[in-house]
Amino acid sequence: MEARASPPVRYSKPLFAMDFHPNAALPARGKERPCLHCWLQLLRAALFGLVFCGSGLAQVSRPALPAGVVIPEVVCSANAKQSYALYLPSRFSAARTWPIIYVFDPEARGPVAVETIRAAAEKFGYIVAASNNSRNGRAGGSQEAAESLWDDTQRRFPVDEHRRYLAGMSGGARAATGIALACGDCVAGVVANAASFPSSREPPRNMKFAYFAAVGDADFNYPEFVELRRKLAGVGAHYRIRIFAGKHGWAPAEVWLEALDWMDLRAMAAGTLARDQPRIQKTLEDELKKATGFQSENNLLEALRQYQAVVRDFDGLADVSSPQKLLAELERNKALKAAEKQEAAAVDQQARLTSDLSAQIQAIADGGLDNTNLVELKRGIADLKKQATDAPNSSDPKTLVVRRALGELVVQAYESGQGSMDQKNYRTALLYFDVASAGSENPAWAHYQRARAYAMLSNRKDMLAELRIALAGGFHEPAALEAPEFQAYREQPEFQAFAAQWKLAEKKE
Repeated sequence: MEARASPPVRYSKPLFAMDFHPNAALPARGKERPCLHCWLQLLRAALFGLVFCGSGLAQVSRPALPAGVVIPEVVCSANAKQSYALYLPSRFSAARTWPIIYVFDPEARGPVAVETIRAAAEKFGYIVAASNNSRNGRAGGSQEAAESLWDDTQRRFPVDEHRRYLAGMSGGARAATGIALACGDCVAGVVANAASFPSSREPPRNMKFAYFAAVGDADFNYPEFVELRRKLAGVGAHYRIRIFAGKHGWAPAEVWLEALDWMDLRAMAAGTLARDQPRIQKTLEDELKKATGFQSENNLLEALRQYQAVVRDFDGLADVSSPQKLLAELERNKALKAAEKQEAAAVDQQARLTSDLSAQIQAIADGGLDNTNLVELKRGIADLKKQATDAPNSSDPKTLVVRRALGELVVQAYESGQGSMDQKNYRTALLYFDVASAGSENPAWAHYQRARAYAMLSNRKDMLAELRIALAGGFHEPAALEAPEFQAYREQPEFQAFAAQWKLAEKKE
């Protein structure tokens, strides 16, 4: 279920740390996950933008930075501890103002985030700035990172104060949405990937920003978007929810092309971007083709939502009488009710598949799981993995439910293991990472985590054994052996010999 085979940049985090947020809406956990206090503190980061937005180009210093390439690190002039990855469109010029997207990756992988958005930013002319410091969690430093990012870009570039956008993935998506909810009209829109609104927050009736969400059909957070769709429609928000084939992670580049094109249309409707009627008409035609395509595939629910989006998005921009008629016809189709029930049943099925196993994972920390029960837990997760991998069609609706449930449980195990590491409960962490390996698509990362735990328990033999399993499984990231847990072993001959094998494996790839 991992979003990628390689781990996040910081090796003290579990594999899924880069792909989920501690407040992800995971059912049947027995208690609420930590609150979003750290993210909601970003209200200050949003409000201070008002200081700069009125100052216009007088605050801008002309950057000596290359355009048309991803710049991995731009150090903030007012805070050298903070930096961000940057993309300036190849046609960038200080002679005009530009829209900008502020991006939050849950593991501070600024260059990864920028590269994902780069093609769309180039096509539609957006500056992209992604923090290299903001991470998930209370200690992630997100407030300082956001303030520094905003401050530096507002001073450095000619930013269009009416077209500032926020984006993020997983925890970063919740952060971006939380800022937008708190700051009033400081941003024009949010592009949320793999997670929706912060916990306990609802779309308000006076929601001032446009909201584009993208989620993989196998993402364990998929169910929360089913409910969110109804809530956004209920408050009359300007929104799109785009489902793509994939797991929990950043949306692919083609979805970003849709997202920024959509944001441009919202800007045209708001009067902050000059209307381009040929472009509007072409986009309308393309969107209608998608709707008729869904209909021809008998995917009536997606066809319905596509028609609804066309009418909602283009009303006032183009003639929507034709899609309104097509929508009305489709709404009379009795098969729609069956499709809606099937979607609701899939959400319920995920909750049923995870409920008991999730409770058992939680019981590990309380010492409420003996060896027999632990074996049963691992067997239950392994069975889900077998169902997911043995299915002839990975995109079959029933298989997707299993994949979502499996991902949810593996994430819970990794997260709980990291929590135990942070609390120095290393033996408990070993159990959690063992459970994670039973369901993980790439268990090598779980074995690397177990090696960290054994290192802290001064168990050199098992530490090296787990590292060898990780290496055999294809995990050999360059900086992994530099983690602080291995500090005490670096001068030992056996560890040095293994480190040489590790480096050799890196060179072979």
